[in-house]
Amino acid sequence: MTIQQLIEQSNNNWDNVLALAHIGIELEARSRFPEARKVLERAISLSPVNFPNLYVSLAFSHFRDIHSTDEKGELSIVQGLEQTDSDFLKAWYTAFIEDQQGKEYLIEYLNSLNDPIIMITLGHALLWQGDYEKGWELSKHGYAALGPNIIDNIPDELDLYCSTLIWLHGSIPEVQADIQSIPLLHLLQSKYPERYSYYASEITALQVAQRWNDIIEACKKTLYIFPDEETTMLAIALAFEKLGKYQSALLWLNRAIGVKYTFSRARLVAARILKKIGEHELAQQVILEIPIANPRYSIGKVHVAIFLYENDNISLALDYFRSGYSDLKPHEKAQIDQNPIVKKLVEEQKKSIMLNILQ
Repeated sequence: MTIQQLIEQSNNNWDNVLALAHIGIELEARSRFPEARKVLERAISLSPVNFPNLYVSLAFSHFRDIHSTDEKGELSIVQGLEQTDSDFLKAWYTAFIEDQQGKEYLIEYLNSLNDPIIMITLGHALLWQGDYEKGWELSKHGYAALGPNIIDNIPDELDLYCSTLIWLHGSIPEVQADIQSIPLLHLLQSKYPERYSYYASEITALQVAQRWNDIIEACKKTLYIFPDEETTMLAIALAFEKLGKYQSALLWLNRAIGVKYTFSRARLVAARILKKIGEHELAQQVILEIPIANPRYSIGKVHVAIFLYENDNISLALDYFRSGYSDLKPHEKAQIDQNPIVKKLVEEQKKSIMLNILQ
């Protein structure tokens, strides 16, 4: 099903909370954040108590949206708690709570429920606070508590356990995300063949395991069902790049940009590949499209600056760096500051400011 079909379905089912709940979750999973918020907020207004998972999807529509804020996402969880008093939302809330004593009390309470899904949710939420060992122990125990007949009656929420496996791949020795999660994801795909997140998780599990040929096959399967899914097109392009098949990668990147013209990461990867094959002028042309196609994407401007600096276009690099760096979110700044080129751009900016003062 395409994005347009989902939106049309939401318009035709504006008073149907079950239909809107499914559509809103799908739109968030497929990175259509304003559209997802519109649908999710309508579904919540129709039934504010009975669907606590909608508050989580609404929260992620803020967390994952460069045009929104993390604070709005946390507020969605808090509002959901106020409306529902849901233990599922309490488990998610541990990802944000800063008071250590309050967090420990909440963890103890949630553990006492002996609910496998709550344990899995709590374990995943703790990963957000960097507590990998505790998060894994809770997730593992929650999964074991589901019992031996899980294949016959797989719970919908088990994708969160798969997400935990993917997150911890390479950090916890016993975790092998692809081997452990993909059989579960295949079961979920069979049960819900039109839920995109189960297919996306399979691709991510294969990515962390660096199984490039298998990624291509998983992407083809996914695109057969979701033909306008640009992040899947990016994933197949990245796999082709790893295999050295650059023209195939560029073909899929062009398709991804055609589906979503603001798709900055696809342009970044395309520019990187063009540079690899010696098309330097074309690579710069592609990279300079980013601030035009997505002018509010501040980190995109910084990536443009990095690319230009590496190609000795320092003056233009500084122009983009100034316009993008100051508008970065705290977590974006923490991430980008690790780049050695960014450190050089900061120094160049300081020199430029001093020269202007001394003139």
